[in-house]
Amino acid sequence: MLPIRFSILFFLIFHVAFAQSKETETIEVKSESNTIKQNPNFAKNPSGVQKEILLDAAKNRYLSLPDILEREAGLRVRQYGGLGSYSTLSIRGANPNQTRVYWNGIPLNQSEGGEINLFDLPFDNLQKIEIYKSGTPAGFSGSSIGGSINLVSQTETKKPQTRINLQGGSFRSIKGTISHSNRFENGSYFFHALGEKSDQNFSYLNNKGTLLFNTFDDTIDRRRNAQYEKAGFTGNINYQLGKTNLQFLNDFIYRNQGLPGPGNRQTESVERKFTKNSTALATKTSEFIWENVSLETKLYLNQSRDHLFDPRSEFSSGLPNSLTDIKQYGFQVSPIIYLPKYSQILRFSANAEQEFFDRQRKRNNDETESKDPKRRRDFQTFHIQDEIRLLKERLFLVPQVRFDRYVDQFGRDTASLRNQLNDPLTDQFFKRTNFTNPSIGLKWILWKEDNREFGLMANTSKDYRIPSFIELFGERGTIVGNTNLRPEISRNSDVGFFFRSLLSNQWKVDTEISHFRKKIYDMILFIPNSQFTLRPENIDSASVQGFETSNQITWNKGLKFNFQYTYQNAINLSQSTLLNGKYLPLRPKNQVSALIGYFNDKVDTGFEYLFIGANYRDRTNEYFGYLPARQIYNFYFTYIPFKDTEQGKELLFTFEIRNLTDKKVEDLVGYPLPGRSYYFTGSYRF
Repeated sequence: MLPIRFSILFFLIFHVAFAQSKETETIEVKSESNTIKQNPNFAKNPSGVQKEILLDAAKNRYLSLPDILEREAGLRVRQYGGLGSYSTLSIRGANPNQTRVYWNGIPLNQSEGGEINLFDLPFDNLQKIEIYKSGTPAGFSGSSIGGSINLVSQTETKKPQTRINLQGGSFRSIKGTISHSNRFENGSYFFHALGEKSDQNFSYLNNKGTLLFNTFDDTIDRRRNAQYEKAGFTGNINYQLGKTNLQFLNDFIYRNQGLPGPGNRQTESVERKFTKNSTALATKTSEFIWENVSLETKLYLNQSRDHLFDPRSEFSSGLPNSLTDIKQYGFQVSPIIYLPKYSQILRFSANAEQEFFDRQRKRNNDETESKDPKRRRDFQTFHIQDEIRLLKERLFLVPQVRFDRYVDQFGRDTASLRNQLNDPLTDQFFKRTNFTNPSIGLKWILWKEDNREFGLMANTSKDYRIPSFIELFGERGTIVGNTNLRPEISRNSDVGFFFRSLLSNQWKVDTEISHFRKKIYDMILFIPNSQFTLRPENIDSASVQGFETSNQITWNKGLKFNFQYTYQNAINLSQSTLLNGKYLPLRPKNQVSALIGYFNDKVDTGFEYLFIGANYRDRTNEYFGYLPARQIYNFYFTYIPFKDTEQGKELLFTFEIRNLTDKKVEDLVGYPLPGRSYYFTGSYRF
């Protein structure tokens, strides 16, 4: 059945690719109403609170994806260590598994756990990052309680360009990248290669697990088995065929890293090898069949392999090694109908996806001992959006609805007596879930002139999170699955103001302030089921509300200022009396990020400031889990000895210091972050 489906999908894609029609005039409603240049994905979601981060300047420094995201208002990154360590993203107080991540509009979240390790994602080859705080935008699949981000690869180029970066720094860190882009008749291509390694053997405060109660045994130790190596290759092709734009995208990542464990009980030989390849074919056809219709399609495949080695059983019990393979196939078709006579744009999107999860349990010598039951998820979604433009395109009303359908399958676990007794006549468990996500948005441009606009935006929605495989079907020996789990539900709303301006040719101002509120129900919490096992139940609820502001001011005579502030009050409304009224863990009330810098033709320098307020590491808000507020200061200096804008040539060198005051801090109990560190970058573009 699957080959037949994909045959039909390939036929549709190539039909779109070769669709031809005669030239017609552009319809007025199809063009953007803003004179300020707007992201085309943002134009599909005019009322949403969203942010675009261009990454060209970030490539002048030794930065990572978590470094970029943690500077944004409403976003919180949690790291288990320094560069290369496991890192997660939370948006507006949501759990990491309630946040969706996309690569060029292609979903990356996996069904086993739901959350994503940010260091398993591409970064150096990206052109920009899109942040969506008001849920899942039009043209993207799936529902999102916590918002989403989209990683956009470099595809198009106007002229040939090659860039070589050599970087290094503390803890024997070194990275080299090379990229090349060029044009050919009716198209362009982009290639990027990466190699990186680091020991991450930084010093840290080892409290020996006694935290605040006994400081006499504290010592300054050095992190071990935290090293990693990373390699990557990206190849993208962009081709214009008549009225159809085709994009072929491929991204490959390989990582080999040690897993050091908590600081008071470090491992010596636990290792992880991870490979991931994402491939996509996307088309965008204007005037498809009819001049007022455009069509976008995506066909994609994500494959990953995660190989864990724990020969001394330092990190796991039972069979120490494992090999996990995950495959995701998907197809999406998104027609858009422009109705200028009625001042409307109708957007439709249909998506079908399958995910397969296979894991082998292995002995110390890495020979296979057993195979876990196969897990599979079939997912379909259908989305309708009606963008209504009123008052001479000053008022936008955007009602939309999304229908999601999930079918989860779990093969029989012959090693589980419970599974055999509960379902003795079949070889698989099935779990079917359907839900509907309605939302409505409003954008009102109150004042508008050339390159200046001020307005109001507001959104309200009902969103869901489907339970993960580990919640539904459990984990042998530690977690008892619960196939009766309900999806987590959230009622989200936000309202805010925006002001964007290009003041003459010297000043650029972009500022937003918004209030947000989430009421989350049926949150899944793992509770003790026996002395050694946990069982997930829908017993938690939460309220998260606050406000955030994002401000960027640039004076082209040499000054730039960036200020991001988030206030949030995240309260647990659990049925449990021990948890009700407590603060949700790892949600600081206050978070600030600021940058002040100076630049000219030869120099770009600045100071960065990051403040993360006090918070608790546990749900019960115990004293030993209290995490004090912290302030981090960074400094960078870039010198540009040679630059030819017309020829696209540039040579630059960057020196930066992170954590100037050498703070010894943690995001999570027992997993220290690096202290003061130094990094260098040399970059040549020609």
